[in-house]
Amino acid sequence: MERLEKGTIIAVEGTFVEGDDVRFKNLAIAADSAVVVFNSPGGLAHVGMEIGRTIAIKGFVTAVFQDHICASACGLAWIAGKTRFLHPTSKVGFHAVFTDQYGQQDVSSAGNALVGSYLQKLNLSENVIVYVTQANPSSMQWLTAEDARRIGLDVEPIPQSVEPSPPSSNVPVPFGSTSQEQANLPQQTPAISPMPPSWQFYDHTDLPGYDLPGMPLRVASANHCRKECEAHDRCSAFTYNVPQRACFLKGMATEALQYSGAVSGYIGSPEDIMRVGRDFGPTLAFRTSRDIEIVARPFARFQNYSLSACQDQCVTSSRCQGFSYFRSGMCLMFDVRKPTRRNLLSVAGSRSN
Repeated sequence: MERLEKGTIIAVEGTFVEGDDVRFKNLAIAADSAVVVFNSPGGLAHVGMEIGRTIAIKGFVTAVFQDHICASACGLAWIAGKTRFLHPTSKVGFHAVFTDQYGQQDVSSAGNALVGSYLQKLNLSENVIVYVTQANPSSMQWLTAEDARRIGLDVEPIPQSVEPSPPSSNVPVPFGSTSQEQANLPQQTPAISPMPPSWQFYDHTDLPGYDLPGMPLRVASANHCRKECEAHDRCSAFTYNVPQRACFLKGMATEALQYSGAVSGYIGSPEDIMRVGRDFGPTLAFRTSRDIEIVARPFARFQNYSLSACQDQCVTSSRCQGFSYFRSGMCLMFDVRKPTRRNLLSVAGSRSN
């Protein structure tokens, strides 16, 4: 790992999974100082706390830039910054630690005790500890400037005119994947200009999350959507909903989900995006979406499943009309598609015909 002379940005993107704390430590070792920039819905609490401990030991600064979020386990890492920066349009959220059994979320007393101990070692006050752990698992306590003043948490605003340094690659690296890049250094002109990155296109596919502000745009075709992306300096991916003629420009993409009636594209190589399960193509009317769960009585339960296995088994089962998948590895299958509700910790899929 090359040491960067004038400062380092460590960009943390995506869901916290096992091993991400170790990867973060390996990157942090190479930097004497760094700004850790977060954009994550959270994930495993102990991973977030381990990343936070490394941040505290190294004395790193933390930040959440414009229109990004840092929720749950991500908030536990962000709060460990020597200085904590927050853009006026960004969000940092907290809730109690919970166990997830058969899709049922219950507050974990032991988990919250560990969080309390962690926050105490960061020299944070009792008011902060209560604030971080008081929201129910199904809700989120979004930090406001007024809340920060009230509980005695020092937070510095990022002026709206300030943007993060552009990434060293046109395709951001997800986290579970952490990228370390040079901050505010002039770029040397290469002796041979590299080939521009190419577009990858996929039918019946959604690239979830990371929408740019002001989405969707109403355009006539997927090709128009691609042109809108090319004209936007922050766009590197898009999803076009064909029936709705809705174009979603995206700052990045990390995975591809089955979504009949959608066309997606991104700048990069085929291996840059992880496909969740098989690509069933046009023969199947099926949609898989994050942050949703089906609320019904399942006809089957499977433990220690992956999301890909859960989706593909539902698709290949004639009885299955929909599934819900939880981070614990629990896969529930249903013979109905509704009702549904929002759940930041689950993924659901259903047939649409």
